[in-house]
Amino acid sequence: MNPLKSNNLQGKFFTYHQMAEDSNLGINTVMRLAKESNSIIRIGRTVRVNPEKFYKYIIAKYSE
Repeated sequence: MNPLKSNNLQGKFFTYHQMAEDSNLGINTVMRLAKESNSIIRIGRTVRVNPEKFYKYIIAKYSE
């Protein structure tokens, strides 16, 4: 895997690795939750995660 040339955490969409760093979760957990929350955006062969949908799903499902 090629490292990103710019790690802009101010962007609207994150890679799996950026999402894992931002959420303090493992990469496999992020991938699973991103699929469950339907927050994946595919642009060609790249995959990005919409953090708003991702966190909204986690809060709704896992907070009591």
